[in-house]
Parts: sequence; structure tokens; C-alpha cells
Amino acid sequence: MTPEEQSDLFELLDIAIVETGVRDHRLRRANEPTRALFGIAPGEIDRWTWEDATVPGELERRNEQARLRAASGPDRFRRVVRLVRPDHSVIHAVATTVLRTDADGEQCFLTHLQDVSEEIAAHDRLRLVVENTPVSMFLVGQDGRVLVREGTAVPQASAVLEEARDASVFTTFADSPQVTSVLRRALAGERVQEVIEIFDRCLEVHLVPIRGTDGAVSSVAAVATDITEREQALASLRLRTAELAAVADLGQRALEARDAAPLWKRAVAVIGDRLQADLVEMYELNADGNRARLLARADRRERPTATPTGTSPSGGERAACSPAATMAAEAEQAGVLLTASVGRPKAPVAKIEVRRAPGAAPFTDQEAGLVRSVAAVLGSAALRFRMEAEIRHRSLHDGLTGLPNRTALLDRLARALRRARRDGRRIGVLFIDLDQFKTINDTLGHQAGDALLRETAARLSAAVRPGDVVGRLAGDEFAVVCGNIERIADLEAIADRALAALRPPFLQGDRLIGSTASVGLAVSSPELRDGETLLNAADLAMYVAKRGGPGRRASYQGAPGSRGTAGRAADE
Repeated sequence: MTPEEQSDLFELLDIAIVETGVRDHRLRRANEPTRALFGIAPGEIDRWTWEDATVPGELERRNEQARLRAASGPDRFRRVVRLVRPDHSVIHAVATTVLRTDADGEQCFLTHLQDVSEEIAAHDRLRLVVENTPVSMFLVGQDGRVLVREGTAVPQASAVLEEARDASVFTTFADSPQVTSVLRRALAGERVQEVIEIFDRCLEVHLVPIRGTDGAVSSVAAVATDITEREQALASLRLRTAELAAVADLGQRALEARDAAPLWKRAVAVIGDRLQADLVEMYELNADGNRARLLARADRRERPTATPTGTSPSGGERAACSPAATMAAEAEQAGVLLTASVGRPKAPVAKIEVRRAPGAAPFTDQEAGLVRSVAAVLGSAALRFRMEAEIRHRSLHDGLTGLPNRTALLDRLARALRRARRDGRRIGVLFIDLDQFKTINDTLGHQAGDALLRETAARLSAAVRPGDVVGRLAGDEFAVVCGNIERIADLEAIADRALAALRPPFLQGDRLIGSTASVGLAVSSPELRDGETLLNAADLAMYVAKRGGPGRRASYQGAPGSRGTAGRAADE
């Protein structure tokens, strides 16, 4: 090809071509596509130099490389260069250079420039995305070697993956069977999506088999995404959901519970299970806010330090009261402690204490929230139990004296009669009526009458035997249920003590108030089998005593007109 033909070809080809001298590195020629590549205005291409187009600091290095190649070959070489446009933007170009000799015998470089800025930029953007997101990408060969890897999903794995370039994944991850298993499945042709745990991280991996022209799997493309935070959040959500479900179940039990003790035990068990606590205790508090008694305990220690003894009327367990035992228990229980009050903030009725062994992890805010939620449920339940207990107490007790009322007294009498029949024993009843109550009420006023009734209740309760039940039936009428009565003389002795206790007057304000009482006695028998009948028999005997004068007693001996009448009134 003649120099003229080469010149025409230089101008005709729609590719960027420049010609540079080997000795002086002077730009000898540049065609129109080169002008377009560099953004040079028409007519200014002749004034354009390599100094104008080179990133500062790179020209000398590039010229030195060109001299070496001209001296030692090869006569064709390719490299990526950075070039500067007049607007100071930088482009990347693949420079393919050929060493040739011109018509004058002078050596020159003929260089074809191909703009690859978009490709470089795309690669850089992809690199930035991969390096700044919890994603890693791999290409693994059939032999298990890592051919390509990008990204930093698990920085701890970098050294191991670098080793896998020269060795094999099957060797470097031999102690991680989950990793080798998913890779073997992918190399066998299966698309795999699985969550694995490695290097204390949780990764979601996608493996896609890549098949060659023969259809066989030649490599596996893998993408690993670090989902540790997501899994932790999901685990926390699942834990929170389970806790809410436990609290909701406890709330339902609190609404349905008829007895407090099982609810307290369930509550401490729930806290112990959810928090993996060594010891959970619930204490009732007294008016001063101090421990009154142990209501429930969930003890996971190998050696419990304090064994509760006794059972409270509401089902709670009484704490061991030995000072030495208490001190030893507190010493062993020292550790991580979490507490919550049950009931109103200013007037708590109970306290929950949750303990972990010394050195254990501290309780988290979420765990503390669970205990507070349980305490809130129990606080509402305690209020309900207390209100229901007050309602039951009021429905079964006299509001003025606090004694059992007629309904409660008849219930206790019925139960006492059933036990007596089973044990072959007898039950006695005293029916007591104050003699001058109406006169006192009319002359001294209701306040004095109420004081007399309260004083009567107190004196009767002190005069009878332990286990005997004193109740107020109505107005100035009282009754006493006495168990284990073998003969009428036993009941008469109790009646005599009651009459003696009521005889002395008492001081109410600046006045002395006194009143005697009439007492009727009746003892259970085949004829007097139920509570109402027995109480009515004692009532009849009381009227006999009252006819004999104030301060007397009389015993029932049979119904009038049939088996006899009440006995004579005894004069005290």
C-alpha cells in the first residue's frame, strides 16, 4: 500500500487514529474521529498535543513505556489509557498501537483509540454497589476453586475465599458442611436458595449452575447476601410475638380465674420460661411495702436455698422465716436482678423478683417490658380478686359487727352437720337475743344501739371456744355454732360463759350501757338434722328463756305437742 493510499485510508476510516513520532513523541497526525472523541472544535486538531490530552503525571511514564516497546518489541501492543478533554472531563480508551516506518524511513506509532469510558464507569459503579452493600458474588469452577469473587458480604471470609482460589471450597470449608452441601447440589445441576450460618453471620445464598455447550455444568454463579440484621430483627419479632401471646394467654386466664394461687404460679412460670431466669418469686406486700408472704416461686436452680412452708388461705406459700435461712438465700441469690411492682404505682400489693446467676447477661429492655406487662395483668387480676373478695365478704358478713351473717352462718352450720354425721359427733347451737335492746335504741339513740351490738359481738367471740362460730342473724339476734358437743352440759357451759361475758356494762362516751341476753340451746339429733331446723329449735328455746326473765338460758328438748318442749329456763 502506497503512502498516498495509507493517507487516504487514515482520513477515510471512521475510527479514531493518531500518529506519533517514536523519537520525539510529537503528535504528527490525528483524524476527524479523533477530534470527535476528544471533543476538539473543527480546525483545532492541528494545535492539539499529547500534553493537552494526558492526565497530569502520566505522560512521561507513557512515553517511557513507548520507548521501551520500540526498542525491544513487540511491534503491536494494547493498553488502557486515561485522556483529558478540553472541558477537563476524563475518558478511558483502549489504545491499540502499531510500530511502523513511514515513507521517509522514520519510525512512528499508529494508535487506534476506542472509547471505553461507559464500560469502565459501569464496572466502577458495579464495584461500588458490590463493595458498599452486604452482597458477595462468586464464580466457582467444577473443581471447587473460586474463579472470581467480588463484594464484602462477610469480611471475615476474605482470607478463606482467597485460599479457595488456589485450593478448593471443599477443602477450605471442610468444617462447614452446610457450605459444601449447597455447592455440591449446585454443581449437580440444582438451583439452590438457602440460608446458611457461617463466621457468626447469617447469609442468604443463591447458586445457579452454568452449563457449557455440551450441557454439562462447568461452573456455579453464587450470590451471598448478609441478612444477619434481618434475621435478628425477625427473631426479635418472633420473640416479641411469643411474649405478647404469653401475656395475652395470662390475661385470659386472669379474666377466667376463680382462685388467685394458680394464676400467680402460672405468671412466675411464664416469666421463668421466657427469660430463662434462675429464680422468679412473687411476694405479697404489707402496708409498709415490705414482704408479707411468698405467693409463688419458679426455681430453676440446682439447689433451692429456701423451701417455702405452709399455705396461705389464698393459696400462696409462706416464705421460710428463719433469719439465717433468709440471709443465706439472699447471699446465694445475689446476681442479676429485675423487679416489677404489681398494683397501683403508689400502693403496690405485690412484687415480682427475677434473678439470674452472678455473671449472667443483664436483662434487656424487652425482657423488662415483658415482666412489666405480666405485672400489669396481675395487678388488674389482684384488684378483681380483692373486689370480689370484698363483695363475697360483704354478702356473707354483717356490715356493723363484721360477724358472719345469717346466710354464712347457715352455710357453716350445714357443713358442720355433714362432718358431724360422718364422724358420729353432735353440733350445738346457741340462739342469743339481747333483752333491753329496743329500750336502749329508743332512749339513747341508734349510735348507742350500734355500739352495744359491736360490743356484744366482741364479747361473744372472746367467750366461746376456738373453732366455734359467732354470727349475727338480724337486729339484736346472734347465734353460735359449736362443734364436738357430746352432751347438753357442754353446750350449757358455753352458754353460761356467754351470759357472763355480756352481763357487765361498758362505757360508750360518758355513759355506761348494759344489757343482759336470753339464750336458747339446741343440739343436733335425728330430729334436728338440718341447719334451719336446728336454728329454729334454739330460737324456740330462747323464747322459753326470755319468758323466765332477762339473763336466762333454756334448752330445747322437743317440739311442743309431740316429743316434749323446751326445758325450764335456767336462772343465772
